[in-house]
Amino acid sequence: MPKIPGRLLADLHPNGTVRIVFIATNGGGNGTPFTAKNLDAAELIFMTCGLTPIRAAAIRAELERNKVASTQTNLDDAVVEKFRYTRP
Repeated sequence: MPKIPGRLLADLHPNGTVRIVFIATNGGGNGTPFTAKNLDAAELIFMTCGLTPIRAAAIRAELERNKVASTQTNLDDAVVEKFRYTRP
């Protein structure tokens, strides 16, 4: 599978949900946010996005502390499809 470079952005809402967006470096288009119901679910999504468990835990800690976090990563094409904008 081809790897797509980009930035993974996350923000923690006051109700505890986490919005996660992937912005591709080249030819990104519109990124659709993915919402996790809490920090535990968000950490699992980070690992699905190719981050190591240690890096996913660090992003989670940054989210708890600053309410926002971002990191550079390379995602598989199949995972990027989950973040692409599609019309119903």
